[in-house]
Amino acid sequence: MQRFVWASYGMYFLGGITSVFFGAIMPELLAHYHVNYAMGGFLILLQSIGFIIGVPLTASCMKRYHYRFILSASALAVAIAQTVILFLPRLFWVDILVVLNGIGASALETAVASYIMELFAGRRAIFMSRLEVAFGSGALCMPAIASGLIAAHCWRLTSLVAGGFALFLAIFWQTISVSLQATADEGQMDARTADPPVFKGSFSKYGVLALFLLMIFIYVGVEGSLNSFMPTIFTVYMKVRPYFASLSSTTFWIAMVCGRIAIAWIVRRVSYERYLLWSISLCIVFFLLLTQLHRPWASYATVFGLGLAMSAVYSITMVYANHTFPGMERTVTSAVTAFAGIGGAVFPAVIGYAMDRLTPNHVLWLMLAFAAALLALFLLIFCILHAIRHRYQANVQAE
Repeated sequence: MQRFVWASYGMYFLGGITSVFFGAIMPELLAHYHVNYAMGGFLILLQSIGFIIGVPLTASCMKRYHYRFILSASALAVAIAQTVILFLPRLFWVDILVVLNGIGASALETAVASYIMELFAGRRAIFMSRLEVAFGSGALCMPAIASGLIAAHCWRLTSLVAGGFALFLAIFWQTISVSLQATADEGQMDARTADPPVFKGSFSKYGVLALFLLMIFIYVGVEGSLNSFMPTIFTVYMKVRPYFASLSSTTFWIAMVCGRIAIAWIVRRVSYERYLLWSISLCIVFFLLLTQLHRPWASYATVFGLGLAMSAVYSITMVYANHTFPGMERTVTSAVTAFAGIGGAVFPAVIGYAMDRLTPNHVLWLMLAFAAALLALFLLIFCILHAIRHRYQANVQAE
């Protein structure tokens, strides 16, 4: 089982690498093909499309094939895409490889998260937080590796690093054999959370699931927009030099990784509902501070706080959704991953449109509004679930 768990961490580390890979080498890649940043944006869109395609494809394969085949195939898809990019083929083939890379990344995240949800029902938040630490570590390491290779005029080798690690994982999964049965509740457990509600009909059940998916859509969209436009906001709004402005993204991701490390301790003491309430509320506070601050040092501190607050919203929302719908782990996890991909594709386009027409301060207020909508959705879910539990208990007592 330990080999399965560590290989799962490796897959999420690979997911973090692939999420920032094209952004890390974008200037050199575009210069080689003599195209502009509009094509760069198109490549990111293609990767998002591949990610969205990969979710239902993986969900379908999980019903038919062994987990080793699915996990090896997803890592192999990334390995093939990255290795062929090393040879810098015609731009048409690069477009196809970007889609393949997105499908592979989507497949590995969907499959690993689904299996973890099934295997560790009482410790989902603890294991998901560790997976998210691995993802964040990959997202932090890849730009540093790319930067060193770019400085050495070997930027093409960046894809060899990613592809080589993906190939290693594809082979390693063939050496792992475990029974995908829920383990006994041993070791540290997640904090006590209210029991799953008993839904009387599919309308209320899928209505609540839709609210969870809308939460994921908004959250991942806001996070993706911050990753894409935070340096620009610092350059234009805070008047920070570009090479210092890029540190805002680094600060954000360092805070995210720190928060995800801490969450394994926090969720043993705090319920899913309480964690989401406080973390989303703190997001709103930090966004509000960003709209009011003009000193760079204070803004960097606020970005760090924002990263800490946002660090586990995605994973805990996924875990809370799975807790709410027991027995639907694969369906819920696949749907959550799909809506995360859609949010990551749509929101940066919306925020990019706003950046061209509004001031950076107005864009921050727009993100603040989205954070407030996130809190409203969570409170709505909480109230609905509370009402469903209360009605069920009243019916039981009446009988």
